[in-house]
Amino acid sequence: MNTKDKKEEILQKLRSTTDEQLIEEVYELLNPSAVIEDIPVNKLPQELQNKISRALDDFKNGRYITHDQMKQKVEQWLIR
Repeated sequence: MNTKDKKEEILQKLRSTTDEQLIEEVYELLNPSAVIEDIPVNKLPQELQNKISRALDDFKNGRYITHDQMKQKVEQWLIR
């Protein structure tokens, strides 16, 4: 099955599903920063709000590593 066929199959399944959890998960997968920014933090202590704000800024500006990159680093650390 080629990429175009896969895309059409995915779209058809999304159109026909009533599974709200599946829709939310697909949305989060396709829009990770939108979901992160929707988390209400204004009721948290100010220090924690500041840390979250810095973390979001790091994420938006590409200052992070992926899970796979971190796994590779851990593997390198364990080899030493």
